[in-house]
Amino acid sequence: MRIWWTRIITPLMWVCGLCLVSVQANAQDDAPGTSLGLPSDVSLGIRGVGEVWRDPVIIQHYRSSRFAGSGFASVGVLPWLMGEIEVNYMRQDDSGGAGVASGALELVPITVSAQARYALKSGEVYAGLGYSMAIYNEITSVGTVSGTKPGLELRSGARIQTNLVQPSMWQGNAGGIEGIDLELMLARRQHQMFGLGGGFDFSAWRLGLGMVIRL
Repeated sequence: MRIWWTRIITPLMWVCGLCLVSVQANAQDDAPGTSLGLPSDVSLGIRGVGEVWRDPVIIQHYRSSRFAGSGFASVGVLPWLMGEIEVNYMRQDDSGGAGVASGALELVPITVSAQARYALKSGEVYAGLGYSMAIYNEITSVGTVSGTKPGLELRSGARIQTNLVQPSMWQGNAGGIEGIDLELMLARRQHQMFGLGGGFDFSAWRLGLGMVIRL
């Protein structure tokens, strides 16, 4: 797997830092949850995400859509607001053709977002805005091109609580898994706004289905 991994170390360090701060804050709170009845303020999860791209160059040499997995961490900032970082990886191969060099395109989209949430009887809904960058690495038989595309992402979704894990009834039992939720997410990533920018355009519609572990 050839990619400039040093470009994603800093965002991953932010994930660890945010999780540690939130866990420490929750340990000092005697009552679980928030005043709005929302779940725990620390969540980890995985998503299966389908993306539909619009760049004609990518569509011609690779695909118009792609399905891949992503991991994310959510941290409660306020009872009605949470922050999230999501890291995704995908790779597409091109066998080449007449006059076209064969190669592969590796893409690491990273999104850091703020999301307003509203509690429901058995879950929550959310909507938010975030900074989204796409780190890419195209490897062909004639050379390698790498770079980063900054942009924005709008997203909304819903998380539904399940009964897969039952929280402990003992008040002194701190920590552990409080519950597991199912999530549905719809998002729009925009990397070349108002017709500005050059090169690859990784703007895409994104549809995700995932599992969230509440800590």
